[in-house]
Amino acid sequence: MTNAEYNHSVEHLSDSLYRFAVQFLKDSQEAQDVVQDAFEKLWLNREKVEREKVKSWLFTCAHNGMLNQVYRKKRQLKHLDSLNKSECQQPDQAFESKQIVDLMVSSLPPLQKSILLLRDLEGYTYEEIGDMLSISSAQVKVYLFRARIKIKKQLKGIFELA
Repeated sequence: MTNAEYNHSVEHLSDSLYRFAVQFLKDSQEAQDVVQDAFEKLWLNREKVEREKVKSWLFTCAHNGMLNQVYRKKRQLKHLDSLNKSECQQPDQAFESKQIVDLMVSSLPPLQKSILLLRDLEGYTYEEIGDMLSISSAQVKVYLFRARIKIKKQLKGIFELA
């Protein structure tokens, strides 16, 4: 990969990579860090990465970085153990529709969440998502189906309570 190809990748992929990261992490600063790390790793590995595979390589790298962020946060929360159950939001509180959907998406396992965001938010094909996450397109379809069913069941449960 040449310097010009790297610069072209930064110009054309940084926005979609950032959108994916910020939707996944729900924190713009952490999303910027993940995107920056992915492009830094691309620069360091520019001799090894084929030009045709840059997009999937970047999304894979960002996905792995986001998973590391999530696991790091979980370890910190467990270690601090300062979360008081009485302070948690109760499901009967009024939420806007988008907030409810965001809450449901955030409760998905990381791989399902990534697939759902890449497909429904970014509009990537099953094959592209499979390349990005190193799984088959059939697995992408299965995980996407399971994620949508899980969200549908949770939404149905919320509306039955109301």
